[in-house]
Amino acid sequence: MTIPAIGTITPSSNRTVERTLAAILPLFPGVDSCVARITYYGPGIGQPKDGYDAEPYRHAAWQLGHAAVGVVCWNGTRGAGLGLDADHALCATMADAAGCVATTASLGTMTLLDRFEARRIGFVTPGDSAYAEEAAAGFGRVMAGARTLGLKDNLASAAVPPARIAEMTRELAAAERPDAILLWSTNLPGWEVMATLEAELGIPVIDSAAAGVWACLDALGIDMAPAAHLGRMFRPR
Repeated sequence: MTIPAIGTITPSSNRTVERTLAAILPLFPGVDSCVARITYYGPGIGQPKDGYDAEPYRHAAWQLGHAAVGVVCWNGTRGAGLGLDADHALCATMADAAGCVATTASLGTMTLLDRFEARRIGFVTPGDSAYAEEAAAGFGRVMAGARTLGLKDNLASAAVPPARIAEMTRELAAAERPDAILLWSTNLPGWEVMATLEAELGIPVIDSAAAGVWACLDALGIDMAPAAHLGRMFRPR
């Protein structure tokens, strides 16, 4: 196959990653998309609390490899809270199984934080402040503040209205003045308001599911100019 393709692994309870892919990839008609799922629902059922059960990821990556994808991405945010070494190890497993490079939403976000020189970061998350604090530590950043919804069921995140996400982001920016704000759950539909908020607030607003897509396009060396209107992450450095 000569058409490049990205392979995405998403939690079984996620309804937002595929919507994000469907919104972004039509801007890149020369790139195909393939998706696989691993078991993850309710309060984290299907994965251990403090690590990765690598076998489901290995199997999903192996199947994506059958479609000759050029990159495999775990489009989930757990890696920052676990420590990014866990995501690097997971990427090694996925890359070996798929026969291509591998990345994660958290590793893509780390690259973007470095690019934007963001040291004090804020979080809008469906979880709790502890989840945000763990992620900030994993990124080696100062947590400027968080706005949380206290949701325990991953599926519920997908039903949060984008207007509510925008409202929480504005409140956080006004109160804490962070260098950047992360919309921190790949099941939180933040890509819809990312560009609008960046224009309004004057700081990077990074939607985690979009960051996973960005990481895939970056790994393939795709010119991202067609998506520049969606947010700073897609604009030239």
